[in-house]
Amino acid sequence: MISSTKIFAEMCIYHLSKIHFIRIIILSFLLILMVSSVLFSCSDQGDEFQSYLEKNDGTEWLLSNEDLIVYIRFNNNETHLIEQWSYNKEIDCYEYNANIFSPGDFKIEENSIDKLIIQGDIILSDFENMTFTTQGNTLIVNIKFCEWQEEIVYFTRSLVKVDELSKCKLNTKGFYCSSNTRAKC
Repeated sequence: MISSTKIFAEMCIYHLSKIHFIRIIILSFLLILMVSSVLFSCSDQGDEFQSYLEKNDGTEWLLSNEDLIVYIRFNNNETHLIEQWSYNKEIDCYEYNANIFSPGDFKIEENSIDKLIIQGDIILSDFENMTFTTQGNTLIVNIKFCEWQEEIVYFTRSLVKVDELSKCKLNTKGFYCSSNTRAKC
């Protein structure tokens, strides 16, 4: 006959082994959960960072005073980095420039989340660098021409879609003329 102590001991071992098995399952599940949350949170961090050009791609800005009306649009594309529309009062249309920087006369020095710095070429450019930052609906452009001369220009976010502006046309002689006039351009 088996003693009651032995039966009690076997039952305790059996129940403890079940508890141990359940503990292993729970700990394994928690370990898998922690590892997967770390992996997914790491992969999401790279998606959160946006460079200045990515964040401002397609944004349109206006510089306006009594003598000047200029619209610009940022593009996350070096070929057309900043497009420009300048109003020509004489012929009542906007002169379009596909990129305010000529190819080869600039280099993107910094394109961080809150700042874009364009460095001008020493020989080809008429500026040392331009720093673009935004504060709400204001674009701040700090233009450094040389060590002793710099200028800060403020643009406001445009309410007008620049693609809807009336663009000037170039005539056969290479001069701008208005597409608004009935006269032959």
